[in-house]
Amino acid sequence: MDLSARKYSFIEEIFKVEEETFEKLERILKKDKLDKLVISSDHKVELDNRLNEYKQNPQDLLDWDSVKKEW
Repeated sequence: MDLSARKYSFIEEIFKVEEETFEKLERILKKDKLDKLVISSDHKVELDNRLNEYKQNPQDLLDWDSVKKEW
């Protein structure tokens, strides 16, 4: 059975499940989606650096309108 047929069959089964089972399926799908959102260690380091820089100098910000005008 190809993927499209499997998906269609799965959707048909979803219509038959009770609410409790449906909620479990939703949680599984959400967890799977979140698990795929992985941030690399390099990006984590960069985000930490930017956050620390902001905490040390919260007044050093550029507003978006000013940036757009310059570019």
